[in-house]
Amino acid sequence: MSDVFRADFLGVFAVVRRGPSVLFVGNDRTIDGRTVRTWDLPGGRVEAGELLPEALRRELREETGLELIGEPRFLFVQEGERVTAAGRLHAWRSFFFAAEVGPGEPQAGHEVLAVRWLDEAAIEREVVAPYHDSFRQWLRRGGSYFSSVWRDPGC
Repeated sequence: MSDVFRADFLGVFAVVRRGPSVLFVGNDRTIDGRTVRTWDLPGGRVEAGELLPEALRRELREETGLELIGEPRFLFVQEGERVTAAGRLHAWRSFFFAAEVGPGEPQAGHEVLAVRWLDEAAIEREVVAPYHDSFRQWLRRGGSYFSSVWRDPGC
């Protein structure tokens, strides 16, 4: 294992649908050395002592103001690694769930800059960060396990 290894990430993400559209949250991230607006599913890191549904409920509320209704339904898991020329930077495991939410419109919370509903054509066009490959594959063909590699420039 390389000296550049950093803490792994355990995450949980919500697939919230409204008709043909899926809810996304926007943030600015550095990808390939430049700052870009990324559109991610609502979700984030599972905190110590949290169960996956608890983390999903908390992240949805923090990022969109929406409340999870009932129990989320498991969709798939993504396991990935971010690689630099020096080696693996970190690994992640993200669990994705179908989530029903209560009434109301999503609002960008303190952790995100924007919220937006995207249809499948917009997802293919705009949800293109290196770690989004699994979600787009799942939309196209289903499945329950995906692996992903995010290679930094120079790899």
